Parts: sequence; structure tokens; C-alpha cells
Amino acid sequence: MNSQSRLRRTLILSGLIMANFTFAAHATVGEAPHVAAAESQASQTIVAGSSRNTDAAGPQAASSSGGSQTITVGQGQASDSGQSSQAGQTLRPGDNSGSQASEGTDPETASPESASSETAAPDTDAQDPADPMLMPVTEEEAKENAEGALPEGHPLTVPKREPRLQATVLLCDAMQWSQPFVNDQWCDVDGRPFYSISVFVEQIIGNIHYRAYTSTNGWTRWVMNGQQTPIPADQAPIEAIQMRFSGPVSNDYDLYYTTRLTDGRETGWARNGLSAGVMNQGEALSAFRMAFFRKDDSPNITVDDSALVSAHADGIQYVDGSLRYIHGDGSNFTGWGWVGNDRYYFTDSYPVTGWQYIDGYKYYFDEGGKLVTDLEPVIGANGPYLIRINKEMNCMTIYVQDGANGYIIPLKSFLTSCGDDTPLGTFKTPEKYRWRLMIHDLYTQYATRLGSGLSILMHSIIYDAPNPFSVWASTYNHMGVARSAGCIRLTTADSKWIYDHCPLGTTVEVYNSQIPGPYERPAIESEIPFEQTWDPTDPNITEDQIAQESARIAAKYGY
Repeated sequence: MNSQSRLRRTLILSGLIMANFTFAAHATVGEAPHVAAAESQASQTIVAGSSRNTDAAGPQAASSSGGSQTITVGQGQASDSGQSSQAGQTLRPGDNSGSQASEGTDPETASPESASSETAAPDTDAQDPADPMLMPVTEEEAKENAEGALPEGHPLTVPKREPRLQATVLLCDAMQWSQPFVNDQWCDVDGRPFYSISVFVEQIIGNIHYRAYTSTNGWTRWVMNGQQTPIPADQAPIEAIQMRFSGPVSNDYDLYYTTRLTDGRETGWARNGLSAGVMNQGEALSAFRMAFFRKDDSPNITVDDSALVSAHADGIQYVDGSLRYIHGDGSNFTGWGWVGNDRYYFTDSYPVTGWQYIDGYKYYFDEGGKLVTDLEPVIGANGPYLIRINKEMNCMTIYVQDGANGYIIPLKSFLTSCGDDTPLGTFKTPEKYRWRLMIHDLYTQYATRLGSGLSILMHSIIYDAPNPFSVWASTYNHMGVARSAGCIRLTTADSKWIYDHCPLGTTVEVYNSQIPGPYERPAIESEIPFEQTWDPTDPNITEDQIAQESARIAAKYGY
């Protein structure tokens, strides 16, 4: 396949032809920050170009499929065809001019007539042991790979990236969104107060979460990746904010933020989900500022109680050796609280433990009060199950029954990538496939058909061949961001869980909501190198196979 054809296939199949791809969350007053013509998904900026050979070789390879693709984040780069793909434009509310290619999809799903029903994986023992690319690695090589002692530019390293933050505010007096503010700029429009904010992160993989406080309404729910914070019914101006990263960006960076009040005072800095601003003092925010630093840096920023002007420090704290949530006005608190990305529920300022009925669900909290978001170790994996897929938020939740109360126990949740053509409604699963041949001669693992007569499947990320060492790394890295052609894409481990545990006839509900579900939307643990050929969640591959494949990739690039 020539490079131009391969590039076109790359652009189509990765589902990544997007610019400033954020959630579409429309305000009841004015317009929300612009979202480039896309379903409401997560925020990333991705550019395709250059070359990558996606060999289907590896410890279990059946064939080799040559070709080239790269994904470059945050800048325009010339492709193999000599053309340049641009992304990362700054978009203003209501401005659609910055989006030049926002309809990226993965036309991966063939109709039942055009796809083979099942394809067996090739036998590993059939490999030629004399193949130098498949020879076992030495203990020294395996140790070097395991320690991650890889030089800069090695094909199995992930480039260091910096986030790019962009924020807008919904002004109280004009009822319109401000211009965008980038990175550590003060988000300030002549000192005017605002009653909603929208923030997103790009040029790096991960999420930004944020919420806002008013004394008459308390804290809003958490929103993420370009969604706007809910506007209070009384349109009260925001008094305080909380922000935090999740996903790969949170592995490397801490998020800091400070505020300016309507009387001109500037508060101290808060970090990673703590409160900044003012509470119940008759003031509101006129501006805020964000900053990020690598976790191994030592920023010249002090985080202390000066971040919040209030009668009492707000949030989770230890009082007489016990975990408590004290409200900023000094009163007891009932509701949800967070420590970083860990979630708690408090009743009269004390954390609950064990099983609790909250907001129509039955949750479980460990002995320290932390919400347990995977209940399989607690109650096992015994169906029947109800699968609910939030198409808008790219989040799947598995429910089990609570007796006559119905399916109100959220067993666990999975990150997904859906598409414009993912149908809404209620379905029953009719078929499963261990390996599934899709259109464009690509494959997926552990595919379960959504409903009878539908070409829509729940399946793994994309592979070049029925071989677990032929994965498209971009389809893993951009889970929850890239849109499919309608299928519900999951990591290999998650698609296998459905394949193994959910029998045919399982009910699946597909719906839209700005709230991910009873749990926050999961995120991938870390970005994988673009040349990596395996899904890190795949439970079928062994450490020895990974070491062998790593050595093959390194040798291919002269390392």
C-alpha cells in the first residue's frame, strides 16, 4: 500500500481528525463555549501525519501488514502525502471557523453480510523459531526494558508533552461568553463577575474536572473537558472553584489555581481539587488563573488556607484524628466530597462506610469511607447484568440487581468510544465473536453485537490482524475522544469482561446524559508509545511475549 493510501486510511481509522474536540454543553442563557461540530465527547487536539509502520509481526503474528501513520499532538505537521494537517486552533464561543476537519470517524464495523462470523487466532507454536525477530531476549535485555531505561527517541518511549489549558467565563451582566484565556493568563474581563465557567485541556491525553460554588446554591456537580458548570437558578455569580486533572495528565502534572475577588483581593493558590475563592462573605470572583507544574518540579507556589476567604477551611480535613468534611461557613456538611480523584460521602460531616442508598443507587464505601468503584472483588461477578452506555459521555456502567429494587448496584464502569451512528434505545445482545473481521480488513477482539440485525458491536480497540501484537496504539490512547463509526469501542480487557460475563440476551440501554453515570468516567492509566503493538490491558499476553516484542520493535529502529 503506498504512503498516500496508508495515510488516508490512518486518518479515517484512527477517528482523530478533530480540532479542539470538547463537550457540547449548551447554556440556558447565551451560548456555551464553541464545540467543533462533534458529538459531545472529551477534549483533545490531535494531528495526523508522517509515518509509522504498523507491522502485524510479533510473538503471535500470522502475517505482516506494512504501512505508515503517526499522530502528533498540538501542532501542524506535514504528512507523507506532502499535505499539512493543522489543529490546536483557539476557538471562540460561537466561532466555527477554526474547525477544518471535525468529522473524523472510524468506519470499522462491517454489516453482518460483509464480515466473517469468527476468526481464530493463529497458533503461536507455528512460528519459525529461526526468525531473528522472534528469538527470545536475553535477561539483560529484558531487565533493561523492564526498568524503562530507554534513550530519548526510542520507539517505545512516550514524548513528554505539556498541557494547554483554555478557559472561558459566562459573564453575569452581558449573558455572553468571554474570549478564551490560555494557560496561566488571568481569566479576567474587566473585573466583571461570571456565573459559569468552561475549561478544557489539549495537547496531552487526560481530563480536567472542575466545579463552582455559590453561597445560595452550594457546589455544582463536577463537569469536565469543556462542559460548562451548571448555571444556578438565581444566576448567582461564582464565589469559589475547585479543579483537578485525571487520566495520564494527572500522572505527570499538578494543577494549581488562584482567584481574584470583586473587591480586588487576590487569594492564595489551591491545588488538585482544593477550594479557591470566597464563601459567604458578600463577594464573588472577578477572575481566576490556572497553572500546571510537573510533579517532580518544585514550583515557587505556596498552597495554604489563604486560597479560600471564609469562616472556616472548606473541604475534607482531619479533626481529632478523624476524617471530616467541614463546610466553609463552619457548618456540618452532607453530600459528596473528593480528595483528589477519590470520592466520599458525608452525613453531618462524617464519612459513611459500607452499603449506602444514595441518589437512587446502592453504593459501597470501604472502611476509610472511600467509594469503591469496582465491586467485583466485593460481591463477585454474578449476573444477570444490565449494561447502560452513556453515548454523550463515552461511559459504560454495568449494573446488578438489588433484589426487588432492580438494577441499582453499579458493579463497575468502563471507558468507551462511541460514534454519531451509535443508536439510542434498549437492545438485547444476540451474538458474540472472539475475533471479528471488520471493514478495511481490520480486526477487533471480543465483539458482542448490540442488537439483532444491527451492524453495531461492542468490541476491543483496533488491530491490523487477528493477532494481539498488531494493535493500533492511537485507538487505545484516544479512548473516549476519537469517534467510532457507530460501534462501542472498549479496551481489550473491558471488551473481554463483557464477552466472558454477559450472556446472549443481556439488556443494553444506550442513552445521552451530561452526567457520566453513578461513577465518574474512567480514564486510561497512561499513554502508550505510538509504536507499541499491544493493548496493555490485554490479559492474554505474557511478560515474556511483551519483552520479545519490545526487542523486535527496538531492533527494527536500530536500538
